[in-house]
Amino acid sequence: MDGSASVHGESGAARQAVAAGLRTAVPLALPAIPIGLILGVAIRDSAVIDNLAGWSSSWLILAGAAQLASVDLIDQGAGVFTVLAAVFMINARHLMYSAALSHRFRHAPIWFRLVASYLLLDQTFAMNADGAYNSPESRPLDYQIVYYLATAIPMVSMWLVATAVGILIGDIIPAQWEVGFTIPIMFLGLMVMSISNRPGILASVVGGAVAVAGRSWPSGTGLLAGAVLGVIVGGAADWYQSRNEPASTAEPSTVTTAEDGAGE
Repeated sequence: MDGSASVHGESGAARQAVAAGLRTAVPLALPAIPIGLILGVAIRDSAVIDNLAGWSSSWLILAGAAQLASVDLIDQGAGVFTVLAAVFMINARHLMYSAALSHRFRHAPIWFRLVASYLLLDQTFAMNADGAYNSPESRPLDYQIVYYLATAIPMVSMWLVATAVGILIGDIIPAQWEVGFTIPIMFLGLMVMSISNRPGILASVVGGAVAVAGRSWPSGTGLLAGAVLGVIVGGAADWYQSRNEPASTAEPSTVTTAEDGAGE
């Protein structure tokens, strides 16, 4: 009887984690669709990259800015090492994402840590970072694992589909669409998800502003600059806030958050 109740309890918690993860992922999945479509069009219009190879970059690289930069560089005749260096530089921010989440999942199974590192997109980090909207950091590890997967898998699935659709129907997508104007939509979505976290809001605002200002910069460097500066500003703001938060109020606040999270 007790064993059956435990199984039902775990199953119910898993369903809650999936539902919460999906609710959180939808607002960020939708704004990413235009970027995936534009990437698909860029692949279709490439004189060098085969459509299948270009689409495969969506699950091999799995990073819109790096994919767009690599398509542009390859079309310009850049060498292999130049393309790899550009992709590494653009995706270097994911090292910071991983470091920020490592304490949460250090005791997670190895299979999850491998899968989670692959699924660690900008949006996945925004939805799972400590203090982010609906973040389950105060929940049991099993709940956090399911929640992480429920936020990440829809994003990856949407990206693969959007890129494929862009390749298939590229001829009917308006030529006026520009990555420079869809990127700020993504940063706006990130800002909405971090609305309860002041450093997160500041990072999103700075990142979005720089991405808009640099939308015409070559090889996606405007987005790279926006992402890097956003992370730096957000990290600095978080460090400053933690240093200036009175010790007497910090601990009760943490306890309250844990209790509130457990009651949701």
